[in-house]
Amino acid sequence: MHTILFNSFWPGFQPSTYTPLDDHSLIIHLEPCPKTTPRCSRCHQPSPLIHDRRIRKIRDRDLFDKRVELHLLVRRVDCLNCGRVTEHIDWLRPGARLTLRMIAWVETLLPLLPISHISQLTGLHWHTIKTLDKRRLEASVGGFDPGDVRRLVMDEFALHKGHRYATVIMDAERTRVLWVGEGNSRKAIRPFFEQLGERCQQIEAVAMDMNTAFDSEVRQHCPQAEVVFDLFHVVALYGRKVMDRIRVDQANALKADKPARQVIKQSRWLLLSKRSVNSILQCHIPR
Repeated sequence: MHTILFNSFWPGFQPSTYTPLDDHSLIIHLEPCPKTTPRCSRCHQPSPLIHDRRIRKIRDRDLFDKRVELHLLVRRVDCLNCGRVTEHIDWLRPGARLTLRMIAWVETLLPLLPISHISQLTGLHWHTIKTLDKRRLEASVGGFDPGDVRRLVMDEFALHKGHRYATVIMDAERTRVLWVGEGNSRKAIRPFFEQLGERCQQIEAVAMDMNTAFDSEVRQHCPQAEVVFDLFHVVALYGRKVMDRIRVDQANALKADKPARQVIKQSRWLLLSKRSVNSILQCHIPR
């Protein structure tokens, strides 16, 4: 009865001893079941020739209020097909220090809690949990499947200080991220359109800020698509290019009237200033 119970936890292995580490931790020593033949981790064929045995420390899911650490006796076998390899263990990834049961528990917690909280709950290192989170995301959304995409949204965001940027491209209709890449140049975003392939011909519109690299790359790969510039950047560019040019021209035309010219030169932020300041400045502007 006990053997059947243990095989359901760790198939092919059975506990030999238990060692309480402290009030909150437990060490379980596992040995291979006597009647089981190890299998090659590459071809999964039975390999009865055992080269040596080594102890590997594995973290398993908590048992009630105890954190469980397994001291697993792992065998290296001489496979007739693959040579000398570590045996295959159904409930453990090759070279892993966490059981599949422990990984599944952490992946269940990841959508619910911050990584720091999961680290406190499980006792695992922050970077270990972050690695599991990356694998989970790659498995769930890592594949490039744009589907029947017709409208795109492109934007850049800062990675950290130092003018290092990344680019994100989204499906505007389904509001889902299609691609993220480091950099905001034409070379950086070109892999997206190369992966998109023939689907570039079905793109109808692309929304973006006034990034020349984005505009040029879209017009090259999707010449039939309408480029829609973000209104905020259009207004900002109008203020920098058009209004500044008019302000400078007006200031140059008032060279003979130095007080009026000074008012014009200092009126760049007039539209953003307080209403009381606007009233004062308007009194000095010649009509």
